[in-house]
Amino acid sequence: MLPRFFSCTGRSMPLRLASRKVSVALHCCRKTALQYQSYSTTTGTAAFSIPKTRNIGIIAHIDAGKTTTSERMLFYAGVTKRIGDIDDGDTVMDYLQAERERGITINSAAITFAWANHRINLIDTPGHVDFTMEVERAVRVLDGAVTILDGVAGVEAQTETVWKQASRYNIPRIAFVNKLDRTGGAFGRTVQEMWKKLQSRPLVVQLPWYHDDNAELPQNASGGRLKAIVDLVEMNLLTWEDRDGMQLTRTAFTSADDKTYYEEAVRGRTALVETLAELDEEIVDVFFEQADGDHMQVPAQAIKDALRRVTLANKAVPVLCGAAFKNIGVQPLLDAVIDYLPSPLDRPDAIATINNNKTQLIPLKESANLCALAFKVTHDPRRGPLVYVKVYSGKLNHRMTLFNTTTKAKERVNKLLQMYAKDVEEIPMVQAGNIGVIVGLKGTRTGDTLVQSNDTKAIKANLQLDNIDIPSPAFFSAIEPHSVSDEQAVEDALVHLTREDPSLKVWTDEESGQRLISGMGELHLEIVKDRLINDFKCKTDMGKMRISYRETCQGSGIAKAEYDKELMGKRARAKCKVELMALDQDSADDDDDHWTMDTGNRLCIQMDGSSFEDDNDNDHHHHTRSSPSGGSTLKKEDIYQAAHTGLLSGLARGAVLGFPLTKLQVKVTDMELFGPDTTTGAISACVAQGVQDAIQQASPCLLEPMMQVHTEVNEHHIGTVVSDLSGTRRGHVLGMESDASTDPSAVDNGTTQIYAPPDSVMVQGDVAGYVPKHVIKAEVPLSSMLGYSSALRSLTGGSGSFSMRVIGYGEMSKDRERVVVNEMKGW
Repeated sequence: MLPRFFSCTGRSMPLRLASRKVSVALHCCRKTALQYQSYSTTTGTAAFSIPKTRNIGIIAHIDAGKTTTSERMLFYAGVTKRIGDIDDGDTVMDYLQAERERGITINSAAITFAWANHRINLIDTPGHVDFTMEVERAVRVLDGAVTILDGVAGVEAQTETVWKQASRYNIPRIAFVNKLDRTGGAFGRTVQEMWKKLQSRPLVVQLPWYHDDNAELPQNASGGRLKAIVDLVEMNLLTWEDRDGMQLTRTAFTSADDKTYYEEAVRGRTALVETLAELDEEIVDVFFEQADGDHMQVPAQAIKDALRRVTLANKAVPVLCGAAFKNIGVQPLLDAVIDYLPSPLDRPDAIATINNNKTQLIPLKESANLCALAFKVTHDPRRGPLVYVKVYSGKLNHRMTLFNTTTKAKERVNKLLQMYAKDVEEIPMVQAGNIGVIVGLKGTRTGDTLVQSNDTKAIKANLQLDNIDIPSPAFFSAIEPHSVSDEQAVEDALVHLTREDPSLKVWTDEESGQRLISGMGELHLEIVKDRLINDFKCKTDMGKMRISYRETCQGSGIAKAEYDKELMGKRARAKCKVELMALDQDSADDDDDHWTMDTGNRLCIQMDGSSFEDDNDNDHHHHTRSSPSGGSTLKKEDIYQAAHTGLLSGLARGAVLGFPLTKLQVKVTDMELFGPDTTTGAISACVAQGVQDAIQQASPCLLEPMMQVHTEVNEHHIGTVVSDLSGTRRGHVLGMESDASTDPSAVDNGTTQIYAPPDSVMVQGDVAGYVPKHVIKAEVPLSSMLGYSSALRSLTGGSGSFSMRVIGYGEMSKDRERVVVNEMKGW
C-alpha cells in the first residue's frame, strides 16, 4: 500500500497535464557526440570553465555494473568507436591484464570526456573490499559520485562501505539502479533499501516501464522485459529503438500509453514535488505562484533546480534506473551528472593545516598561488612515475618547479598529461578544480601537498592539505627471489608497487631475514604476485598467505632506560622513563591536549613534570635538568620529534611475535639530556629501549583481526551457515535480516515517508520470480575466514554469497595464542 501524500496546504490538488506529444531525438548520432569533444589539449582549458567541470567517480559493490556503465558513457560521448565489453576483455577503463583476465576492476582509472558542453573527469573505482584504498583516494578528490546499485541484489555490503567513505567527505551523490532487465530486478525494493541501509533520502526521478509478462516481446526489444523509462521530472517516456542505445527518443507520457503506469507516474511526481517542498523552500513558492498548487504543473526546470540544491546540500539522493548492459538509461544518467552533481565551485573550500595545527581555507581561484594534492601514483615503464593531482587553487604549468611540503623537497614538472585510462595526451597546464597527471616527480607519494617553489609563505607555514587515510593491511606473505642476481630487480619492483599502493607494506623480518609484504586480502597479494611476474618480469615466488596480527599488553609497566654508547669515537647519551598501560575507554576519553593518538596508541611526551608540547618558551634552545656536560643545544622541535620517533619505533615490534603494538597508552617522562653528548639518535634509541622494557613487564599478548561478515543465503540454508559461522569459524552471530519486505511503510523512519513504487505494479506477478534472501550478520576472526568462499559454495549449493571488512582487533584465547605462536615459529 502506497503512503498518502498531501500538499503543503493539506488539501488534494487537481491534476492537469498537456496531452500534446513531443518527440525529440537526443544524442542520436555520433556526430552530435563528437561535437562535444572540443576539449582536446590546447582548447580544453579554454573551452570549459570551472562551472562547466564535473569531477565524478563511480562507486559500488563489485559486479554492480560500474565498468559496464563507464564504457557506455565513453561510447555515447564519442570517446570510443565501439562499446567495450568485460567478457571480451576489451574495456577501456579495465586495461590491466589482471583486470581483463578476472573481469574485475583493480586499479581506479581516470578519463576525461565532454558531455552537453561540460567537461567530465571520471574515475572508475574498484568494488572489491581488497582494493578499498583505491576508492579512498579517489573519493578524497571527487566533487560528486554516481552510486551504481544492482537492481537484483539491492544494497550490498561493499556498497555500504563505499557510501560511508563518500559520506566522510560529504560527497554529493546520485544513484543509478542497474540490471533492471534481469529476472528478480526490483526497483522499488532497492529504493527502500537505500533508505533503510544507507540512511539516505532517495528521490525517485525515473520509473522503469516493463512489457506485460503475458505479451510476446517485440523483435527489437533490446532490454528484454524492460520496455522504457518514465522521466518523472519532464513526464516523458524514454525509449531506445536500436540495440547499441544511440537512438534515444522522448515522448510525452499520458494515460493513453498505459493507464496503470501513468497513474503510478502521477503518484511518483506528486511525491517528488512534496518531498522537495519539505527540503527546499524555493520550490514551495513556485508550487503556489506558478503552478497554482498543482503538482503536475510545477515546471520541470524548477524541479531540476530544487533537485540540484538538495543534492549539493546532501539532503537527498536522486535515483535513476536502467540496464547499462542493454544500453538503457545511460544518456539520462550523464544528463543527471550535469544537472545535479556539483562543479568544483559548488564544493566547500579545501582545508589545509599550517604550523601549530592551525587550519586555513584554500579558496578555489585560478589567480591564487598553486596548491595541489597528489592522490595517486602509478608506474609507467616508459615515462616513469605518473603522479595524479587535483589542483585546488592556482594553475599547474608545464616545466614548473614545485615544493613538496610533506617531504620538504623541490621537484620539477617535466610534462603534464591528460589521462584517457591507459592513453595520454600532453597538455600545457592544469587549472584550478581540474585533475591532471605530472611526469617527472621522483619523491612525491600519495597524500603529499604541492605548492610553487617560490611560494615562501606556504613553505614557511608548512601548508598541507588533509591527508588520505591508509587502511592497515591484514595479510602478509614472504617474497623469495629465485637467485641472488634477481634480488635487485625484485626490490626495485617492490619500491614501485608500494609507491603506487600505500596499503602495501614491505619489511624484513629480523629473526628469519625474510622479505615480507602485507596487503588488504588474499586477492590483493595475488595481484601483487601477478604484477611482479608479468608486468615487472621478476623471477620470484611468494610464500604461504599469513594473517597480520597485532599485539597489546594486558597489564602495565614502568621502565627507566639509559642509553650510553660510543659510536665512531663519539659518545651518545640519554635517559628517560617510560610508563605503559592498556588503553581503556576512560583514558581514551581524557580531554588532555597533551595526549595524541598515533597507530592506535595514545602517546604523551613530558619533561620536568610539564608537557613538552605545552612549553611556550620562545627560545629555540630547550634546557633540561642540569648535567655534568651542561645544557643541551638541540632545538625543541628536534627533541620532541626524536622522542616521538623512538615511541613509534618501540611500538613497531611486539614481544610475542614481533607484530606492531596497538591499544596502549604510553607516556615518556623524566627525560634527561647530557649536553653535546645527547643527539636525536640517542633520544630515539633511549625511548625505544624504554618502551621495549616496559612491554616485557606488562603481560604482552596477541590480537587478531576481526571481520564484519555479511552472508546472504536462501532460507533453507540459514541453519547450516549459522552453525558454521558460530562453531567452526569461532564467530559471533549478531543478527539476521530479510530483504523480502516490499512495503514502503516497513522503512518508515519516524514520521518521514519516502516514495518507492511497489514492484508488483512495475512487474506483473511476484517481482519477476524474485526469491528473497536472508543476510546473516556476524563478527568472525579473519584467520577463520580463509577459504570461506569455497566452503560457502559447498554449504549452499553455490547460491550463497558473502562480503567482509576489517572492523578492528580482538583478543584471542590463550589456547589459540599458543597455536598461532607455534605455527609462526615453525614448532
